[in-house]
Amino acid sequence: MLTAHGQSVFSGRLLESKTRVVLHAIRIENLSTRLKTISDDRGQFSIAAKPGDLLVFNGFAYQPDTLLITDMHAREIFMEPKTTLLNQVTITDTSGTSKANPNAVQHYDPVFHGQAVVYQRDAKFLKPVGGIAIRLHYWTKDEHRKRKAAQTAKEREISEHISNIFTPLNASNYVPLKGADMDNFLMLYTPDVKEYTDKRFELVPYLNACYQNWQTLTPEQRKAADIFGK
Repeated sequence: MLTAHGQSVFSGRLLESKTRVVLHAIRIENLSTRLKTISDDRGQFSIAAKPGDLLVFNGFAYQPDTLLITDMHAREIFMEPKTTLLNQVTITDTSGTSKANPNAVQHYDPVFHGQAVVYQRDAKFLKPVGGIAIRLHYWTKDEHRKRKAAQTAKEREISEHISNIFTPLNASNYVPLKGADMDNFLMLYTPDVKEYTDKRFELVPYLNACYQNWQTLTPEQRKAADIFGK
């Protein structure tokens, strides 16, 4: 087993709970060392770590998870998908009459589960002319869900933008690395959405700082991200 400054390589495989679908491109960070990596196409990952270190797993559409390392045995880690639940829709009429027809009469009809409905009536004889008016009012929480869904879509767009920027070709303009070294560098230092959208984030200073940190890593720590792929 590889060691580096008292650390070994911790390995595992990421799966979706219940379905056991393998999860790729999940971001893994060792909070003790700030080392980062991502899972490969088979859901596998490896990262320099030791017992007592805390790993954090983040991925789009999945709830963040943490793992306290108690031993160095490889293991399967299951992540829960994020869910967006819709709240109950309340169907009601708050005015008592239809604006289109002020002679419309409000009625609580058991056919519509006791909801308030307005039967359309003739303006002169007040006879039913067919059709009903139902007004839909949504709970405030529904608006919160909509905003959350919009935010999720925005984060996905930003994540794709990050992926397009942090490529070997673009990074080679700032970092003197090639091949496997560049691939591992990007796996360890590609920022997440929160880090990238921080108002203090600047691409060139960020890459310079990451490269300086890269130079302090041992060869084992640098290639810990792709052990499964070799």
